[in-house]
Amino acid sequence: MGKNKIKYYPVGNGDTSLIKTSKANIITDCNIREVKDGIFDVKKDLLDELEKRDGKPYTDLFVLSHHDNDHCLNFGKHFHTGKVSSYDDNDEKIVIDELWVNEYILGDDSISDDSDAGIIRKEVGRRRNLYKNNDSSKDERGNRLVLVGYDGNNQFTNVPQHIPGDIVTQINGTDLEKFEFFIHAPFKSDVIECNAINDRNLSSIVYQARFFKSYGTDFACRVLHGGDADHYRWATIKEKSEKNDNKDALEWDIFQTPHHCSWTFFNDTPYKDDDKGIDNSEPMQTSIDILNYKLSGAKVVATSKAIVNNSDNPPHYPARTEYVDVVGESNFKNTQKFYEDFEKPIVFEIDDYGATLIKATTAAISMGVSKPSRAGRAG
Repeated sequence: MGKNKIKYYPVGNGDTSLIKTSKANIITDCNIREVKDGIFDVKKDLLDELEKRDGKPYTDLFVLSHHDNDHCLNFGKHFHTGKVSSYDDNDEKIVIDELWVNEYILGDDSISDDSDAGIIRKEVGRRRNLYKNNDSSKDERGNRLVLVGYDGNNQFTNVPQHIPGDIVTQINGTDLEKFEFFIHAPFKSDVIECNAINDRNLSSIVYQARFFKSYGTDFACRVLHGGDADHYRWATIKEKSEKNDNKDALEWDIFQTPHHCSWTFFNDTPYKDDDKGIDNSEPMQTSIDILNYKLSGAKVVATSKAIVNNSDNPPHYPARTEYVDVVGESNFKNTQKFYEDFEKPIVFEIDDYGATLIKATTAAISMGVSKPSRAGRAG
């Protein structure tokens, strides 16, 4: 597997990230755009990173935070669905050994069958039925399914489940070793509200990824990923974590901005509308409290298009200002602006001393040679 690392891909307003540990490759979300006009080739990079089994590229785990299009774009084009035995070698699609989803993927009646969300829903249904029928193949790689959060509509009978507060140390029945997840969300109330008002963001999977040092039991790096969860979800996460003596689950060396650096992490929208007498420009204290769980040298990564001082939301310039106030200008990174003249993922290598930001040089990339430079350590 090589070095522990995490990659944030430049995909505009959307999410695709890759965590590599000594035992597993973990992809969270898919927003893989057509390669043209300088758009980075995410699929090619994933194929370079992933191992193959029986000639097929695979990821040990795929986490779908939620099924909005900017989190599952071109899933059907790049990831294999159906039995592994039906794999077409000409497609070079990625096999998903274990798939994590929230409940709403099966409860959302607005999904069209031919959309990427529809393709994922069909695959979830196929895997779900293996567990429901106690099929002997349900625990095989390529068939495994895990529900994260509450099953509000009882559609995941017999499917393994991770709920908020769980610490996950295995994928595919195999110990991760020196790595684990802490599950923060979605809570039962999130799933109920999500179903009631048809807002996919509310049931986003939120987790803390924990890399351990190679010796002892201390953490080397903690990463918070929150999908598109808003400030209400994060307030509950803070409340539950502190109440249940899980404050360490709030600590972070790397924080991926929820909803692509939008204002929804800090307060309601619209940000301000003088004509309607609306002013939500004061960030909620609970959101600031979450950010203040940062550790020494912590970095914020905004997975969004380039952030400029205009009225867009996401990304939202006042949100960027709040993040910078907490970590400083040099520790705020935007996937679309990290490299000014070409697209390339933001990469952190993780060792016993924390997470080191790796920056490739333009010359190295143009020559097709990987010559990273050390650009700062978090943790």
